[in-house]
Amino acid sequence: MLTHYMSLKDHVYNYISEKINDGSLKPDDKINEQQISDALNISRTPIREALIQLASDGFLENTPRRGFRVKFLDIKRAQELYEIIGILDGRVAYSTVDLIKEDDLRNMKFLADSMDVAIEQGMSAKYYELQIQFHDIYLNLYDNSELISLLNKLKDNFLRKYYIFDDKDNEMQILRETNLQHHEIIQLFKEKKKDELERYIRDVHWNKESAMFDSL
Repeated sequence: MLTHYMSLKDHVYNYISEKINDGSLKPDDKINEQQISDALNISRTPIREALIQLASDGFLENTPRRGFRVKFLDIKRAQELYEIIGILDGRVAYSTVDLIKEDDLRNMKFLADSMDVAIEQGMSAKYYELQIQFHDIYLNLYDNSELISLLNKLKDNFLRKYYIFDDKDNEMQILRETNLQHHEIIQLFKEKKKDELERYIRDVHWNKESAMFDSL
């Protein structure tokens, strides 16, 4: 019975997460518990448990008389997360330079090229999916499951898996610049420039100034 209950809570958690991911739920939007109950055909109890968990994880806020709302990610916290992620991601890249194979590099090139296409076609959500796959190629080579788990948990703070821009042209320009960084990462891997690669990922690819796009 407990297992069934927990699976319902997890199902609701994932359902709300996906709504935030795809932009159906935006910062400050109120969570409609009855709507979720009707959509999933489940009682309010697991919904309430999932909301409490999402609030505990920092994705929702619960305020008196306002209920649960999608939380804004504070710019300072986003910048702090970027700094930590950059340090860890850069170190993993440094440590996998001698492990990465030609097939891995070809796959990274294919994904970077695919991101170029996604950008030009205005497919921001697809771009995000592809960049996760891009980084996973070298992350999956690193033999420290605890560090990778920590890194993924830090990245999960950016639950909204898309960027918010007021200007569509500005969005495309930012994504183009970011994907140029992916191409540079491939080149540094090819040339086995460990120190330069680590610095580039830490100081450029995870530059704290870019955190503003994840904090809106």
